[in-house]
Amino acid sequence: MGTELDAQFPFWQRSLDLVVLTSPKSDHITGLQDIVSRYQIGEVVDAGMLHPNTGYALWRRTISDRNIAYTQVRQGTTIALGSQVALQVFWPSPSLHKGTNEDLENGLIVRLVAPGLRMLLLGATALDQYALNGLLSSISPQYLQADIVQIDDEVGKTFPTELSAVLQFAHPSLLVISPSALSAKDKKAGVSSILTSLPSVLISTVWQTMQTAQMGTIEVNSNGQGWGMNVV
Repeated sequence: MGTELDAQFPFWQRSLDLVVLTSPKSDHITGLQDIVSRYQIGEVVDAGMLHPNTGYALWRRTISDRNIAYTQVRQGTTIALGSQVALQVFWPSPSLHKGTNEDLENGLIVRLVAPGLRMLLLGATALDQYALNGLLSSISPQYLQADIVQIDDEVGKTFPTELSAVLQFAHPSLLVISPSALSAKDKKAGVSSILTSLPSVLISTVWQTMQTAQMGTIEVNSNGQGWGMNVV
């Protein structure tokens, strides 16, 4: 992740206003650990954990050691990024859920709102039935509308049928599917790629779909009246 980010900035640009950890899964934390260690960060936000794992404990310690402002956010929070851009937090609920897969059940779902652009970032939480049910029951469908929806795919996992309902309400022009990193177990088993065929829950839809495992890094931009994208 650090190498990808370095390539997007000039060599002298080493500061970020905000870093968001959407899920405490190991591959998410590993990538962002590098970022918060090497860049000057204005603020870090995440949803916290009921039962912190080792990686998450190290994440929080790094933030503290570098004196980075830190905030835990929940459903209903809005984070202003300048005067015209905001992140709306749709999940998790105010009280974190104690369950069997808390990394996903309490993952962050946010919508980026900017002039001419709305992005719904479901991330890894798109794989969790509990979180998607909570989203559908607590957020009005009009607030789920988005030009772009982003979800994570993971080898051996299937998307719950609730994702189809979320996408119907969002009605995006573009669906971006990002691969999760291979686990140590998958690598040991000889799995070489997480790229999977599109699940049936997505096949019958009419929006454009892009998989970053095939296309590479996708850069989204807005001119205030509409949005565009580049593959970099």
